[in-house]
Amino acid sequence: MHSQPYSLSYNRAEQIALSSGLSLEDIQLQTAKFWKTWTNPALCHDGAATTLFSIQYNLVIGTLVSFVSRQPYLKAVLDDLLQFKIIGQFCLTEIGHGLDAFHLETEATLNIDGTFTLNTPHANASKFMPPTAPVLGKPCVSIVFARLVAQGKDQGIKMFLVPINDGYTMAKGVTCRLLPPRGATSPVNHSITSFHEVDLPQHALLNDFDFLESTHLDFLLSIWRVAVGTLSLALISIPALKMGSYICYSYSCRRTVQSHSGSSIPIISFPTQQLPIYAAAAQAYVLEAFSEYATNTFSDEDLDFRVRHGIATCFKTVAVHACLQAQLSLSERCGAQGLFNYNQMTLFHSEMQGISIAEGDILVLCIRLASELVSNRYSLPSTSNQNSLLFMYEHGLLSEHQTLCMKAGGHRSPTFSRIILPQSRTIVSAIGYRMAYDAALGAGVPKELVDLFEYLVIKENSGWFIENGFVTRAALVDMEEARIMAAQPNIGGWIDAMNVSDFVSAPIASDKKWVDFVAGLKCWTGSAMKAHL
Repeated sequence: MHSQPYSLSYNRAEQIALSSGLSLEDIQLQTAKFWKTWTNPALCHDGAATTLFSIQYNLVIGTLVSFVSRQPYLKAVLDDLLQFKIIGQFCLTEIGHGLDAFHLETEATLNIDGTFTLNTPHANASKFMPPTAPVLGKPCVSIVFARLVAQGKDQGIKMFLVPINDGYTMAKGVTCRLLPPRGATSPVNHSITSFHEVDLPQHALLNDFDFLESTHLDFLLSIWRVAVGTLSLALISIPALKMGSYICYSYSCRRTVQSHSGSSIPIISFPTQQLPIYAAAAQAYVLEAFSEYATNTFSDEDLDFRVRHGIATCFKTVAVHACLQAQLSLSERCGAQGLFNYNQMTLFHSEMQGISIAEGDILVLCIRLASELVSNRYSLPSTSNQNSLLFMYEHGLLSEHQTLCMKAGGHRSPTFSRIILPQSRTIVSAIGYRMAYDAALGAGVPKELVDLFEYLVIKENSGWFIENGFVTRAALVDMEEARIMAAQPNIGGWIDAMNVSDFVSAPIASDKKWVDFVAGLKCWTGSAMKAHL
């Protein structure tokens, strides 16, 4: 059923999974090996495969592995999931409940004999997005979030492991409606899934069996792996930045224009071509250093969960934004060639748009984090570089909005919603930029690249820096020239050191790739002597 168009991505997801060599322990504990998997350039080739891999290895296996001790039968299920012998899905959000998934309406009713009956009470309570259609003849199971109804009372949201299909036919009572492809990306068989009188055994319930109503904190802890995905998926921005800068740089060295004297000049010699390439390279190096700090901190279970999640939010916010902006600029500098998905940059942009929503919509994450920080509920790790311009920017914004919050009368006031919430992303970005800058200095990233990264942040937020007397418009122009010139002698070496050439398929990246690409195109020739006008 609808298997053929999507089977290639499922097979690629399996290849990614098996080649990663991740164990159940790696996934459960988020080891360094787990995090490194998400910076593999291979994940940039097929966004659909990456999505399927992420669902199965992070959300499904990562959730189920914590229940093995009380549900021994799950060990066999996990082994099959790890080997991709079966497909795992994660049915959380509904058509009517996305960001407010805590209010989801799918119901699992407790029967007298201890079994359960799963139902979708109305159309808007159908699960939205998880790809549940039969594919490749492989059985599919899903973690389904539903309200436990016992003795007529709502006992809160629980998790159930539910058979979805056998690889060919949907399970009894389970309905899948295939959504059209997103477009501009590798297609995933996203679906709308509903349940009607689905019988579940007692052991299908994953949570502890109790009659205590689940709190919002219980719910957040049950979807903990979504927070892991906030960080892991954002890591893909690093190889995407590396590959994008490599493709555009290689093309810009190959592509020439004729000068007034008749000589050929490579377009990389023009400053307008240099800035987006140098910027993407600098961001790749700096964000890679930030990722080391973010993943190490996130995996520290001694830290407050809110702090760990806050750092993940900061990383996702700045990394995804940098990647989206870079791919647009890089593709633009490749002219007509940049418009085609086969040259990868526009494809990277489309896939990163999906990541900006997946495992935590960036704006919503920022609203939550900024609200808590300006309300002084807790704080994130501070800097060791208090004289840096990026710390001054972070400190200035945070202090300003903390004062506004106090004057507004707290985070529930109308003034807070009107004045402070719209600035949430700006506040979180400022913290993320400072963290990235600090991490890059600590990791020994070349000074020229760190300085260029700093300039990019100042330029993007120039209003604040000019208003507070740190720079002038004229100084910004001089700063750009100086930092581009400083990076120029070594940019080729830094881009080569990214080691992504083997993963690049863009035909414009080399003469050989272009010749091979053209040779493989569908071709028409003929012998007509006269064409109709």
